Amino acid sequence: MLERRTAAPTLSAEVANWLTGFPLENAPPGVLENTRLRILDVIGVMIASSRLEMVSAAAKAVGEADGGQGSAFAVTDAAPLPPAAAAFLNGVMSAVLEFDDTHIQSNIHPTGVVLSTLLPECERLGLSGRQLLEATLIGSELLCRLGLVSPVRMHEVGFHPSSVYGVFGAVWGLAHLKGLSVEQTVHAIGHAASLSAGSIASFEDGTSTKTLHIGMAASAAVRAVALASHGVSGPFPVFEGKFGWFKSYFQSKPDFRFSALTDELGERWEVLNIASKMHPCAYTMVPFIAATIVLRDRHGIRPEDVEVIYCDIMPRSFATVCEPVEEKRRPRTSWHGRISLQHTVAEALVRGRMDKDAYAPESLADPVINAVADKVVHRPDMVAAADISRSRATVSIELKDGQVFTHTIEDMPGTRRNPISREAYLEKFRANVRGVISEAEGEELADTLLRLDEVKDIGSLFRSLRR
Repeated sequence: MLERRTAAPTLSAEVANWLTGFPLENAPPGVLENTRLRILDVIGVMIASSRLEMVSAAAKAVGEADGGQGSAFAVTDAAPLPPAAAAFLNGVMSAVLEFDDTHIQSNIHPTGVVLSTLLPECERLGLSGRQLLEATLIGSELLCRLGLVSPVRMHEVGFHPSSVYGVFGAVWGLAHLKGLSVEQTVHAIGHAASLSAGSIASFEDGTSTKTLHIGMAASAAVRAVALASHGVSGPFPVFEGKFGWFKSYFQSKPDFRFSALTDELGERWEVLNIASKMHPCAYTMVPFIAATIVLRDRHGIRPEDVEVIYCDIMPRSFATVCEPVEEKRRPRTSWHGRISLQHTVAEALVRGRMDKDAYAPESLADPVINAVADKVVHRPDMVAAADISRSRATVSIELKDGQVFTHTIEDMPGTRRNPISREAYLEKFRANVRGVISEAEGEELADTLLRLDEVKDIGSLFRSLRR
């Protein structure tokens, strides 16, 4: 017989009480617009990556591992899959290009993991765009807030924050979408704590596991919600308890700010601090690309004219995107390049753009790009280190004739302090779907996603693409 308990007054229960009673009408218009644009953005990224070899391999793997046909679909895959497998495949497509959005202060990629989990269930149950919008907003808001609880960054203790935190945001969104009770939601979050994982070992050698993390978190969320739906109990004090998740993962005693999860919940919106990426790489490098391209275009800098390029970056990013220098100058794989400051700045200078086709094998092996990468030197930026809520970059290019040109980006494009327009979101979406679906299909999909509240059946948006 399954245990039945009433949700105790824990942090998890407080959140569950809020989300089960949250109506979309309580969200300000600007927050709703932000959420629509984020959904548009990530779906465009999914479509852009849908034909990649990694996505094809992931699809074959889940077909073999989960076996048989299911009742759900990934965004662009015509083969019916079990819901957890469809969520996994969506997650891989959202993350493999490193083109999904980022909550700067926590380093979490929130929209991809939540949306990847919700889309198959929306289609399977015939749910509306309004329901998807509401659940995406709830899941991503709570996920960003959870990432603010600890002053320690997950990368510093060997974990990938989007993965280990992501399962919780996806559970919260899916629990709301499926109408779970407060008690069931608490149980599901309790299960999520035991399904939370994500090693950053792939940062060292460029192997593929990291690109699967969002998919793994999304599929784990589906399982956690299913278990709770059928009465399987999970721990209530899962965050703040004696053996709470934060204590387990950090193995230290920093001052956990548990109030960050619930303070002014529904009044102050953390989703407004989620930044869309204009370039497909670790967000840390996005402002360096922007600064490099400004200098290249403004001063007509050619690769052969460069003596040295200095990049001032916060020291806490050295281990992930700057060092060991020899490895970063010659990344082994496309994904490895996306976390290499040296290669990224060099490719941006040589090509003058960094879009969905960046970090191709040809670019990794390009002798001109490699020669510039050898001239990229990273230096500590203590101004950037003092405020991790921002995304600052300074690039100084010294030419062989002695001229020096410098440009600083205080906040990368796409952030709250340096926002991009609705048209910029649309331009990114169009560029990402170009060559994958027809121009007419892309325009129709974009127009519909921007009117998501009016869509009666989410599945109708994607069935035509699968044909």
